Amino acid sequence: MSRAKHKLSATKIRNAEAGTFYDGGGLQLQKTSKSSGKWIYRYSFLGQRRDMGLGAFPVISLADARAARDRWENCKNANNDPIEVRNTENAKILKQKSKFNPMFEEAVDACLKHNAASLKNGGEAGKWRSPLRLHAIPKLGRKRVSNLTVGDIKGIIEPLWIEKHPTAEKIYQRVRMVLQYCANYNADVDPDIVNQAIGQLPKIQHETESIVATPWQEVPALYKRLNKITSGELAMRFLILTVCRADSVCGARFDEIDGDIWTVPVSRMKGKEGKTKDFRVPLSSEAMRVVEICKQRRSSEYLFLGHRGRPIIGNTLLEVLNDLDELGRPHGFRSSFKDWTREIHSGLWELAETSLNHKIGDKTERSYHRSDLLEPRRKLIASWSEFVAAREQPQLTVSS
Repeated sequence: MSRAKHKLSATKIRNAEAGTFYDGGGLQLQKTSKSSGKWIYRYSFLGQRRDMGLGAFPVISLADARAARDRWENCKNANNDPIEVRNTENAKILKQKSKFNPMFEEAVDACLKHNAASLKNGGEAGKWRSPLRLHAIPKLGRKRVSNLTVGDIKGIIEPLWIEKHPTAEKIYQRVRMVLQYCANYNADVDPDIVNQAIGQLPKIQHETESIVATPWQEVPALYKRLNKITSGELAMRFLILTVCRADSVCGARFDEIDGDIWTVPVSRMKGKEGKTKDFRVPLSSEAMRVVEICKQRRSSEYLFLGHRGRPIIGNTLLEVLNDLDELGRPHGFRSSFKDWTREIHSGLWELAETSLNHKIGDKTERSYHRSDLLEPRRKLIASWSEFVAAREQPQLTVSS
């Protein structure tokens, strides 16, 4: 076969009828009709003749076909089989196209879904997505994870790093979690770019501000001022008396109360999914008085009804305290209770911690604690309630 090249012209092949036309150097055009055909590069490799398709005519012009032929001829002259080389290249392209490479917002949702079982209420109770929704997704949401850079991550964290450091920490942890999830699915992404971004930010000494707590000596006077029969004030009384968290109290339901025991479901308890459980709360006579008032005004399944048939939210409790010009915050009453216990009933530390549903001891030690100390806690909570409601307090002793 002659290796002379450039035997054809664009005009000649455009006007030619069906047939095979040789340009030389292994390039040929096989026309099936005057207006259609295909380009072929014919070559010999290791003694075997091979035909390599270069594309359809007239989509591929004569000039393009010659350029392709020259490329693959150089490949062959370098002792590589052009068809095998092209197959390898196409496989890499196909693999790259099929590689997991979601947009950042898609990756956030996929990561949340993947880790939902280990997050409280599937990530909803702690609003896992919220910091990302507010600060990361608006800037990075439509960007492919493979295109994320150290500068991108730094850009969303830096504005919050000093003034809103706890929020910045949440974003840092969750962005890294998202990128690690993508890397686990072989996405072309390096989770370490998050650490690199943090490394470029100034070192700061962040001190966590304690939640303002009402001094325990002032709690009875405040409790006395909670004299309105509203969902907010009744819930505030119930929170002080039970020393439970706001989320637990706000969503309290009548069917959770059996006699003088209120069982808070795990869905409203603080802690990781699978690491916490339902919590029994003994109700004092004063707390039961609040429950009875709620029953008299009952219009739904919730003790403390808010708007549109839903329970009140934490901000309702804040508004109650603000209206009373009280600086202490709802969560601070847990601290008030703890200080009261230390000073009035020293030696009942374990009962106080259990009443607050705090973990006691290490994992091994906790494995031997099978009781929730309901009855001993009942006495301590009764004493606290008597103090809060300014009634005579019973004397407590530590049982052996």
